[in-house]
Amino acid sequence: MAERMSNADNFWLCMDEPTNLMVITGFMEFEGPIDFNRLCVTIESRLASFPRFQKKIVLPKTGIGVPSWKEDEHYDIRSHLQRVALPAPGDKTELQTMIANLTVTPLDPHKPLWQVHLIENYGKGCVLLFRIHHCITDGIAGIYVLLSTADTDPDAPWPKIKPRKKPQPFSLGSLLPVDAMINSAKKTWSTAQSLGRQALKEIEASIADPDHLKQLAKASSCVPTDFASVLSKYMLMSSDPPTAFKGKLGVRKRIAWTEPFELDKVKKVGKAISTTTLNDVLIATVTGAMRRYLKTRNTRVNELDLRVAVPVNVRKPGTEFELGNKFSLVFLPLPVHLKDPVLRLKEVKRRMDRLKTSPDPYINFALLSAMGYLPPALAKKAAAVFGNKASGVLTNVPGPRQPLYYAGREIKNLMFWVPRSGQIGLGISILSYNGKVTVGIASDDGLMPDPEVLLEGFEDEFNALLDLVKSGKIDDEPLVLHDRYKEGQTNSSADKPEQDATDETPAVCQALTRDGNPCKNKALSGSDHCSVHQHPAAQDTQLKDVAQIMRELTRNHP
Repeated sequence: MAERMSNADNFWLCMDEPTNLMVITGFMEFEGPIDFNRLCVTIESRLASFPRFQKKIVLPKTGIGVPSWKEDEHYDIRSHLQRVALPAPGDKTELQTMIANLTVTPLDPHKPLWQVHLIENYGKGCVLLFRIHHCITDGIAGIYVLLSTADTDPDAPWPKIKPRKKPQPFSLGSLLPVDAMINSAKKTWSTAQSLGRQALKEIEASIADPDHLKQLAKASSCVPTDFASVLSKYMLMSSDPPTAFKGKLGVRKRIAWTEPFELDKVKKVGKAISTTTLNDVLIATVTGAMRRYLKTRNTRVNELDLRVAVPVNVRKPGTEFELGNKFSLVFLPLPVHLKDPVLRLKEVKRRMDRLKTSPDPYINFALLSAMGYLPPALAKKAAAVFGNKASGVLTNVPGPRQPLYYAGREIKNLMFWVPRSGQIGLGISILSYNGKVTVGIASDDGLMPDPEVLLEGFEDEFNALLDLVKSGKIDDEPLVLHDRYKEGQTNSSADKPEQDATDETPAVCQALTRDGNPCKNKALSGSDHCSVHQHPAAQDTQLKDVAQIMRELTRNHP
């Protein structure tokens, strides 16, 4: 029986573009050859055992509405597992070129949207390349699922293939084109009429589940509570400027990654500066590498902040293996303008800490789900508006701490890349595995044809920071940046000089309550309103902005 696709999954299905296919790509590297027959059995019995990997997508017969998942009656593992060989000399350069070529190859829409390539002749070993469409699952669950198909025992026996379940019979009525068209039209009309109400329900549901999100929302003074205000917040955000990381995209892509380096080295840097995490160190190093790269392209960096979109898991604990898209995105501004590596690390930490206490991930997840209600053309326009706010997508996934084995061979290295949207050309992936870390780059060939230069900058930045730590001359004093400590200065009345009466912030909020009475709450510093009324005070202006935005999005749309 056909299963209706969720709104979040439909959103990513609609986002496919020739210049940016919505396909998650990952590979496993091995030092020796793999038994192809055992590989077939492993993928058939484990990866393909997840029902969604045996289902194809069926579009509504009317051409409008939400697609469905339907079991592929002609499913065959041989259609999804391909065996290829690298041309001589079979080195890393040839492998990167082959992977880049495969990343721009669309998946067959008449089959389940995934593929595995066994790439042989890579030195004395081989590589397994996985390609999974984003509508099947997000990168977070995708990594969990792929790793769950591996073994922890080097002497694990061959897996056994379970008998395939027969698809449930369909009713005669569901096979009639006219009946299907009528049902699809009814659903589409109903969806169109209730779009606004459904968007609000999505947001409310995301905030309410898990339960602690309600308390988090109530604790925040600026939590948007409806679709319009959330949309307005991001529309008022300026877009990143065009650089080598962002602009008009082409079809061709570039792929590169570092050699794995010891995780203990990252920990050593993190311990040298109190309270910084491994994630802070790696992201700060990426920021420094971006700065170095842009300077090679004669880009002014002294006042430059560039945002990256960071995926955030919003699943409940214990549900990591549930396929589908259950993640959100947050925008992290990277202080590319900072030259000093220690100051840069401290500033990245400060910004990361702010994001960790923000309810934005859950609000944004609701926003992505709400976009799934929109027609494909409109969904792409809306996604492009938000995608252009950033210059790259940055993912950091902690992998297994012990070695894993696949089809009888030890996995020596892992890497993956997630797709980008809009004008974003840069993808940055960080993955730890078995005590080591690998950094991968995906770039647009027209904008950034030499991603290996950025990776060289990453290694130089990290080694410089590590040498500074080893020297013992690193400064672990609190971060003080001129324009970034204004918040602390405004909150510290003891250090503030007396102001004239005409410049003083009103002691009492100037807003009215719902009953029409003056609010008695204390006004926020630098504002005429308290924390409760600070956001609603700007609501009228925001709604006008949103109205204009929606008119632009719907222009030329029937």
